[in-house]
Amino acid sequence: MKIQNIDRVLIFREDADGHVLTLEELESRYSFAPDGTIFYYGVNAENVANFGTTKVALNPSHQAFFDAMLASLGASSDDEKTVVLGVEPPSDKRTPYQYGFVASHLDLVRQLATELAEVQQRARDLGKRLNLSVRYASEMNDKHSDQAQFKSTFIQVRTAFQELAPAVLFSFSPALRADLSESLITDYWPGSQYVDLIGGTWYIHGDDERAASTANMRAYFLHRATAGKPFALSEFGGADATWQHNDDMLQFMVHELEALQLQGVSFKYGTIFVTSGYGTDAKLAFLKQPSVATVRSGTAIGVN
Repeated sequence: MKIQNIDRVLIFREDADGHVLTLEELESRYSFAPDGTIFYYGVNAENVANFGTTKVALNPSHQAFFDAMLASLGASSDDEKTVVLGVEPPSDKRTPYQYGFVASHLDLVRQLATELAEVQQRARDLGKRLNLSVRYASEMNDKHSDQAQFKSTFIQVRTAFQELAPAVLFSFSPALRADLSESLITDYWPGSQYVDLIGGTWYIHGDDERAASTANMRAYFLHRATAGKPFALSEFGGADATWQHNDDMLQFMVHELEALQLQGVSFKYGTIFVTSGYGTDAKLAFLKQPSVATVRSGTAIGVN
């Protein structure tokens, strides 16, 4: 089965030992030919310190990721790959995003934009294209965030990239869940001129969340159908209340997404999140389509 109204299906999986599956490992595991990934970059103290010493934004492990991505792109029969790039302010599960830290280190953001533009040029030198889509401070509505600071720094980060890496797109990516009010998301909107893609992360944990979470997801995209922006799903994942039967919940979620095409909603990409409890027993066999020569999918790799 191919998801009818998602152009590119990406996958993220991190095993229990902390190993994040590469494009090649995901292809072996799920029998998909990966065509994209998610990459995480923290505007945090560690990367600021590295930048202060080396004057580069991407440390060796970051650079290795993009080197491998370009190698995969060069070896692929596809003419493009997609990386959804999470650019995150400092935070943890107990504290909100520290937007002031980002505002104080825009020099790092500007250097990151410069280096990513160079990565995209390397792809063009191969005769290929590397699509980069930034989601800044993703799930900000679940981080007890200051709405004004989110919007201010979103604009500052977007402006830096627009100047130094104009081919990089920016997505607006709130959390879409049963316990979060969809009506409050609009308070975080930074302005149409700063957003290229309307995205989000959609999760369901247990049947008790199914109806409310789905209603919030549908309302979010349908309320923005007249915005004139393409849609995307940064992540989506599902499990029952015991963190099992991922495929059953994912199939339900896929059917709900496909139903939106009757109302004119389609997605440029979507990342299936199959790690931790959302990947306990995920096989994704329902996405396999023997009669189709190639089922496009992707991976997501996180490096902070």
